[in-house]
Amino acid sequence: MRKTIFAVCIAFCLLSTGCGNVTNHETETSSAVTTETATEATTETTETSSEAATEITETPTEATADVTTQNEANAEVTAEPTSNNVPDAEPQSSSDQSAPTIEQAQELIRALNMMERLAGGGLQYDAEIVCTVNGISYYKVTDPDFANTEDIRRYEEKYLTQDMISERYTAVVDGDTPIYADAENGLCMKDSAKGFYIFSDTEPNIEKTSEEGYSILADYDNFGAKETADIRIVNVNGIWKICGISFGL
Repeated sequence: MRKTIFAVCIAFCLLSTGCGNVTNHETETSSAVTTETATEATTETTETSSEAATEITETPTEATADVTTQNEANAEVTAEPTSNNVPDAEPQSSSDQSAPTIEQAQELIRALNMMERLAGGGLQYDAEIVCTVNGISYYKVTDPDFANTEDIRRYEEKYLTQDMISERYTAVVDGDTPIYADAENGLCMKDSAKGFYIFSDTEPNIEKTSEEGYSILADYDNFGAKETADIRIVNVNGIWKICGISFGL
C-alpha cells in the first residue's frame, strides 16, 4: 500500500515537471514569434518609410526638372521678340552729301527773316530825328544791326542771289525812293512801316527739287494762319543763297 502511494506521488511529480516545461516552451515560443513579428513589422515599416521617403525625394527632383524645363521654354519665348526687333529692311542709304546742312538752312531762314524785316520797315528808329533825302523825310535808324546802306547791301549779297534781290528787295536800298538812305546822321529809314513775314527755323525740311538746287520748307505765320513757304536755294561758288520763294504751300 505504501509502495502504491509512493509510486503515485512520483508519477504526480514527474507529470507536474513536464507540464512546467511545456508551459515555458510555449511562452518562449510565443515570445520568439512576437519578437520576430515585431522585427519583421519594424523592418517592413522601415523599408516602406525608406521607399516613401525615396519617392518623396524623387518627386521634387522631377518637379524641379519640370520647372527648369518651363523656365527654359519661357526664356525661348522671351528671346523670340528680341529677334523680331531686328528690321528686315536694308539699312537706309547715306544722306545727300551735296545738300545743305540743317544749320545752313536755319541760317538762311534767319537771313530771310531779316530781309523781310528790312523790306517792311521794321528796324528801330528815332522819330524825333528827321533826315531829309531828295526832299523826302527819313528818320534816324537806331537799330545796331546796320550802320549804313553798304552794310545792307553786303548782307543782301551774302544770302541772296542777284535775281532774288531784284525780284523782291530792290526797293530796300535802290531806286529813286529807297526804304533806307545815308544821311549826315547816319542810316535813315523812310516812314513806310508795314507788315512782314517771319519764318520758323525749327526743324526745316530740306528737299532736292531741281538738278541745280534744293528747297527749304519752312512754316510761317500768315497773319494768324500757319502756312508753309518753299524757300529755293542754290550753291554759288560754295555758298548757299536764296534764289526764290513761294508762299502758301
